[in-house]
Order: sequence, then C-alpha cells, then structure tokens
Amino acid sequence: MSERAMKRPTWRSRSTLLLTVVVSLLLAACGGGNGGGGGGGGATAKVLHALVVNAMDTDATVTYTDAGGTPTEQVVETCSAPVLEFPLSDPFQLAIDGTVLIDSTQLPEGVPGFGESDLVVKIDIAKDGTAEFDEVRIGRTISPPARSAYCPTLPG
Repeated sequence: MSERAMKRPTWRSRSTLLLTVVVSLLLAACGGGNGGGGGGGGATAKVLHALVVNAMDTDATVTYTDAGGTPTEQVVETCSAPVLEFPLSDPFQLAIDGTVLIDSTQLPEGVPGFGESDLVVKIDIAKDGTAEFDEVRIGRTISPPARSAYCPTLPG
C-alpha cells in the first residue's frame, strides 16, 4: 500500500480530538458537574431532620438549642407529624415543651458522623405528653406514619 492510500488526519478531526481532551481535563480538574457528590463541591450546612409525631390533644413546642446556646422554637399541632429541620451543630439539645429529650453530649456514640452528615430522628409524643425518640442516625429523609396510627379519631 502506498503512502497516499493511507488517510491522514484532517484539521477538523484533530480539532475535535483536541477539544475532547481539553474538556476532559477541565472536568477532571473541577470534579465534574458535582453529579454524585464526588468532585469537591465545598462544605454545605448539615441538617437535623426531626419527624415529630404529636398524638396529644394539644400543640407541642419543640425547641432546638444549638452549640452557641441559641434556641429555635417550632410548634407542632395536635395530631400531626411534620418533619422539622434544624441546622446541625455539635453539641445540640432538642426539647419538647421545655423538657430536654435529646442532648447530643449524652448520645452513647456521640453525634453520628461527627456532625459531618445530615441526621434523622423520629420523636413520638404520646397522648399523655410523654416523649421518646428512636435513635439519632445519619440520613436525609424520614417518612411520617399514616395519620390513623397516631390520631385514630381522624381520617387519613
């Protein structure tokens, strides 16, 4: 086969190859499009997602106190189960109607993920006003139970 029979790369094919290499290098250096959480997107504020199931006949006041001692109050209506969100700090306290239910310094393993991950917790407030929680764990979503499970006199 002669030299003329072999195809030589054209300017167009070289520029496409060069563009592909440059874009690949840029994506590798910048960590991609932040898809999948892999490429250095910077620190984001972590959140405590607290599902509060209030079976009392009255509203409940949930107070979150951060590491700086700043309290944040939210009211949970009777027969409701909202997911409350608080900016996570370490340490923190979460109280129901003035009674501390969760003190992060008293958790057996400390704050899960060392405060570097979002956390979830389910809190049940019984009809008599006593509150308990399952466990504070790493997560971002938590689903409320069916309303009939905690307010059987109401539909849905």
